[in-house]
This record gives sequence, structure tokens and C-alpha cells, in this order.
Amino acid sequence: MRIESLLSEITLELSSAGISNARQEACWLVSQLLGDDPIGVPCCGGAEFPSALEATLRERVSRRKSGEPLQYIMGEVDFHCVNLLVGPGVLIPRPETEQLVELALSHLALDGPIVDLCTGSGAIALALSASRPARTIFGTDISADALSWAFRNRDRLNASNVTFLQGDLFQPLPPGLLFALITANPPYVSQDEYDQLDPTVKDHEPIMALLAQDNGLQIIRAIAKEAKTRLLPDGWLVMEIGETQGEKVRQILLAENYSLVDIKKDYSGRDRFAFAKH
Repeated sequence: MRIESLLSEITLELSSAGISNARQEACWLVSQLLGDDPIGVPCCGGAEFPSALEATLRERVSRRKSGEPLQYIMGEVDFHCVNLLVGPGVLIPRPETEQLVELALSHLALDGPIVDLCTGSGAIALALSASRPARTIFGTDISADALSWAFRNRDRLNASNVTFLQGDLFQPLPPGLLFALITANPPYVSQDEYDQLDPTVKDHEPIMALLAQDNGLQIIRAIAKEAKTRLLPDGWLVMEIGETQGEKVRQILLAENYSLVDIKKDYSGRDRFAFAKH
């Protein structure tokens, strides 16, 4: 079948399944199998799609129509300055978190190690590593499934300055080690918000990476409390938060007596990042 005809057919299937950017996703699925740039695929639409690859393509389209995230199907996602492997058991990195990396880098004035809590696929830690390869960087996560992806990504990127450890927040880190920068994209979704999530997220991505008790604030409170004891003087804590949590997180951080607290918005104008200086 010619590529253009195949793209039209897949686009119609995906669109009928309720996928809004069906044409773009069809191009991505086809281009990955061809090993081509997705932008270039429509330009060679008159060429034949290899018949040996058609069964694989059909299987992937079927998975997408069932609601499985595109990133899981493709097995990878671009994040900031790195390409990451992702799949079942790990949260898919979001564009908002790329902004967290940029903001964290802008607050990294001190010498000293970095730790990324709730690291998941290792996205933040590995993006920071790519930008600051001389830094000692740790990443921790309670989930062995998530860390299996982080280890694969570290090895794939040859990020020898990054150490991933399994455990709850600061627990697996060397006692007494202080950090110039602590980052975190913790679970911050409340139960009510979780119940209303799109099935593509709720039915596939790990609940423990999304849901937090205390109206989504449980893990944020724990990080705010302990980070104060693990920061170097003038070190920064940078966290991603829910868009409705800005003022509540500000009060949590002020109660821990950080010297400076700030809430910043994402590119959509929503409260999304909390900053606290030792």
C-alpha cells in the first residue's frame, strides 16, 4: 500500500477512536517504523510502505485505538535535551516538567550534588546531567518498575555521573549528604482529580506516580519538611505542583521557615512550580 493511502486510512481509524491529532500520530507511527523524520513522511507519500512492516503497524494502531498512550507504543519520548525510553510502569514525562528543568538550572548557583526525588524514568536527573555533566546527581524512587526505566535510560545516555537508588524520598541517600539543588515532580493529584483523569492516563500510567492523599499534598509536605535538612546553605528546592495548589504549597514552605519561597507559573499561565531557598 502506498504510504499516503496508509496514512489516510490510519488517520481515519484514529480519528474515529476519538484521537484529536490523528494525522500527526499516524505520521509518527509510520515514520518510526520507516526510520524517517515524521515531517518528511507525507512528502514521500507515493512510495510503497514495506509489506513486512504492515502487521507491526496495524498492531500499534490497534493499541492506540484502545487508549494506550502513544509514548508507550513508540517506546520513547523526547524530553528537554534527551531521548528517553518509557513504557508500562513509569510516568510519561510532560512538557511542563521540561520547564522545571530550565528553572532548576537557573537556580543552580552553588557547587555541590543534586538529587531528583520521585525520579521515575530519570527524566529530570538525566536532563540535568546532560546540561551539567560534571555534577554528582542522584535520583530516588520508591518504585522498582519505574527505576528499571531510569537505569535503562542512564545506560543508554552514558550518564555516569547519575546514581539511581530505590527508596522513599531521601531514605536511600547517604546520611548527612547535603545538596545544592533538590528537584521533584512528586505525585500531587487529589482523589477527586484522579477520578476525572483521561482514561489514557488513569488506565495506563502508574497510580503511585500520580495520586497523593491530603488533597494531593501528602508527598509535597514530606518533601518540604525533610528538604530543609538536606540542603546546603543557599541551596534550592524546586518542585512541580498542581495548578490549584500554589497558595497551599506556599504556606507549607513558609511554615518550614525557608528563607525565600516563590510560586511560578507554567507557559499556560497556571501555578506549576514551587521554589524554596534554604
